[in-house]
Amino acid sequence: MTPDELASVLHLVTDAVTAVAATDDADWSAPAASLQWSCRQTLDHTIDCVFSYGFQFAARADGAFLPFGELHSLPEAEPGDLITGLRAVGDTFLAVVRSAPEGAAASDGVYLMHADDWCARAAYEVLLHGHDVVRGLGGSFTPPAALCTAVMSSPTLWMFDRSQAVGSDPWVDLLAGSGRPVP
Repeated sequence: MTPDELASVLHLVTDAVTAVAATDDADWSAPAASLQWSCRQTLDHTIDCVFSYGFQFAARADGAFLPFGELHSLPEAEPGDLITGLRAVGDTFLAVVRSAPEGAAASDGVYLMHADDWCARAAYEVLLHGHDVVRGLGGSFTPPAALCTAVMSSPTLWMFDRSQAVGSDPWVDLLAGSGRPVP
């Protein structure tokens, strides 16, 4: 997955979350789709994921995740702050990836990954958790098939169960391979 494709994913998800967050009945304490987490916790987790991926790649870590704490919002953060936070860590991640020398790689503790695989990993988290939040807030979200295919093309998505993908619709395959219910 290219940085430009990841930028498209970030734009789609932040726009979708912003649209449903603007409704009067948006309850950020509601479960995020089929997850145990609330919509707020899920978006907060997504911010941390993208941040930690960028941090790991920028460090060119050669082993497990570096021994640093997670990035989380403060209790007083509003939904708009969380959306802004996702945009900010997305932009930071993209700057790190785009400024990396050709061939740069870092380990996630399982794989040594190059920029395109880190982009796919970030897009995986953003697409799926964006979907969870949008659904939890009462909306719907279906990303373009090409972006889903780009995510699934990374061989380093160890958390993605390829045996659950049936091949008929890339978004359905991404949902099924992540263990989420499919429409």
